[in-house]
Amino acid sequence: MSDDYRTERVRPTNTIQALGRDFPEGQRRHLPPHAYEAPGQKSPHNPDDAASVLGLPADQISPQVLQALLPLLSELDRLRWKERQSDRRQSWLEQQSDRHSVVPCLTRRAFMRETDAFLGGGGHGVVGLIQVAGVEALRQFHGLAAGEGALRHICATIIGALRTTDVVGCLGGSDFAMLMPGSDEPNARAKLAEILAHMAEPPFQWLGQRIPLQPAFGVHVLQAGEGAEQAVAAADRARRGIY
Repeated sequence: MSDDYRTERVRPTNTIQALGRDFPEGQRRHLPPHAYEAPGQKSPHNPDDAASVLGLPADQISPQVLQALLPLLSELDRLRWKERQSDRRQSWLEQQSDRHSVVPCLTRRAFMRETDAFLGGGGHGVVGLIQVAGVEALRQFHGLAAGEGALRHICATIIGALRTTDVVGCLGGSDFAMLMPGSDEPNARAKLAEILAHMAEPPFQWLGQRIPLQPAFGVHVLQAGEGAEQAVAAADRARRGIY
């Protein structure tokens, strides 16, 4: 799948994780940078500014010509400022669409795009899927903050055990997918089993109470010609014991 319409490629997991550190809890940015910024005061225009517009040497710009061009130069300044602001907004929106709103990993859309790009480039590796039962019940009993805390515990355990070249995405709820380039099935199974063991010890706690989580995983070796949706579906079937 082509991503030519984007100004930037999908950010890898380690970059998304660093972005999450830039906006700690309680300080997340929900508006584009400089959303309400007014154009700054620019220094008075000089003959060089007019020369750059007319394509003439600066010494041929008389004070009368410069004065006549001032409205045009001011409008050019305004348009350039609007363009810079538009570029910042677009970049910010793309980052927001790729970054999960709660945990420092990719969204489902970004993960699928990254996996499709990897498959389109002929890459080989494994897609893993971890589904953690009990998060929804925790959210219903202890509230939204408890559920989000469990998701952060799960995501931190996953990211902390993987390489920076691996890609992690939250597919929704408590389902996490991992793209592990260059890995094979035995190594991927061993790594996911290690992650599940780390989720249990140390356990997730909420208000001093140990909260049992019930994770399960499945792995799928990437095949030539398949897409991201097929790979994730195959990993999910393996998680459920359906081959």
